[in-house]
Amino acid sequence: MSRRTKWILWSAVAVCMVVAGLFVAGIILARRFEPFLREQTIAYLETRFRASVSLKSIHINLPLKSPLDLIFHKGKMIKVRVNGEDLDIKLKSLPTAPSILRMRKFLFEADLDALLNGKALVNRVNLEGFEINVPPKVDRPKVANSLQAPEPEPGGAKPQKVDVLIEEVLASDSVLTILPKDATKAPLIFRIHALRLESAGSGVAMKYQAQLTNAKPPGMIHCTGTFGPWVADSPSDTPLTGKYTFDNANLGVFKGIAGTLSSTGDFQGTLDEITVDGETRVPDFRLTMSGNRIPLTTKYHAIVDGTNGDTRLEPVQGVLGSTAFTVRGGVVRNAGTKGKTVDLKAVMPKGQLENVLLLAMKGPKPFMKGGIQLDFRVVLPPGQGEIADRLRLKGSFKLIDALFSSPDVQEGLDSLSRRAQGQPQNEEIGEIPSQMSGDFEMAEGKIQFPKLGFEIPGAEVDLAGNYVFHTQELDFHGTARMQARLSQMMKSRWKRLALKPVDPFFAKEGYGMVAKIKITGTRDKPSFGLDRGKK
Repeated sequence: MSRRTKWILWSAVAVCMVVAGLFVAGIILARRFEPFLREQTIAYLETRFRASVSLKSIHINLPLKSPLDLIFHKGKMIKVRVNGEDLDIKLKSLPTAPSILRMRKFLFEADLDALLNGKALVNRVNLEGFEINVPPKVDRPKVANSLQAPEPEPGGAKPQKVDVLIEEVLASDSVLTILPKDATKAPLIFRIHALRLESAGSGVAMKYQAQLTNAKPPGMIHCTGTFGPWVADSPSDTPLTGKYTFDNANLGVFKGIAGTLSSTGDFQGTLDEITVDGETRVPDFRLTMSGNRIPLTTKYHAIVDGTNGDTRLEPVQGVLGSTAFTVRGGVVRNAGTKGKTVDLKAVMPKGQLENVLLLAMKGPKPFMKGGIQLDFRVVLPPGQGEIADRLRLKGSFKLIDALFSSPDVQEGLDSLSRRAQGQPQNEEIGEIPSQMSGDFEMAEGKIQFPKLGFEIPGAEVDLAGNYVFHTQELDFHGTARMQARLSQMMKSRWKRLALKPVDPFFAKEGYGMVAKIKITGTRDKPSFGLDRGKK
């Protein structure tokens, strides 16, 4: 080997050793930034939030050529990848409350020089296991005091100001928890499978796209909108707007009802109070006790209290089949009870009776048709078991020109009307419409009528009684008042003559006949007769 060749080889080895040494030195120097970055991160968060901050680990990863750039360029124009694990921020002013922020993993890229100089532009941050716990209103003064920027101590160094702008945040498995004022009550929890935040600058609302799980009825909610800017001294006042879609939710998870729900809408407000305007569609809504499917659509204006999940409906405009109705009320938590109570006031000014009966009773053909007016209150307390067993209804109603679908029942009413008018053999009197009004109260699978008025041409009936949904049994008692006298109600001539002497005993109150009656039997086979147990 010539001297020239040896010199070239030794020169190459020397260069390699120098490069390798610089590379190793760069790596060592980069590693020394990790504790520095960790200390700066914790110090900034503790100073900014007056909080206890823990961070399990933080690492800086450099591209292959960056260690050399670190030596020659002093960190300028070097992109570093920073990843950390188990970040936890707990406010000192609320030592017994959950941490205000938790993060299982985070990853981002930034200019090393910017990080060292306290100002960084971060294009993207990836988060895993991101949790935010918003304190209740009662703790806001404590939170405000904790989140205020601390005054520098006299003669002491001012806290370092770190200016960071994040352009995009991608988070998975995130949870937003809004804590209630009453510690014995369950918090309001939103589980967010996927979240994308897009920043337009410091102090400006971030655009977001999110996928949330709805617990009951189960399904995925897709949302887009804006979030923020974050209100540091009162997190519950942070603005929130958006649009949502919710499809193919199975209502069968609620005992007693079934159907597939879809919903769309807009919302705006703050984490404390959100106003929602939306629509719902259930093409196959039904009560399981009857099984009859009937389309149900609603348009609603709701106000949601973000601290406890209470919802005020102001109002809901709905259509059941072809019948329109209006609902106002709320879904609220009660002190000392688990779950929520539905308490609504409903008005149906001009409905179709068959729509209501199809929903509530068995069989594909309702036993009556006609018009209906309803005004009632519905209360559904929390608990186990069928909704029909917990549902409470109380109100008043009026049936207009109602006809019975059963030929036997309708013929009985037609015959009663003919007799009550003193024309028992006039077959032209038929298809007699009924007018009915009264008060009702439904509970435990039974509907009671403390007051029930029934009118057909020639007759007025006042009743009280009940109807049992499961067995379809009728049990009504009351008074019938007829225009015709008792003898005039008879078809045969000899009965008319025989009963004429007793007509005065039944005629009273200005009517030709007044008698105590009862209606028993079942819905399909009712039995009408005199109530001999009554005077």
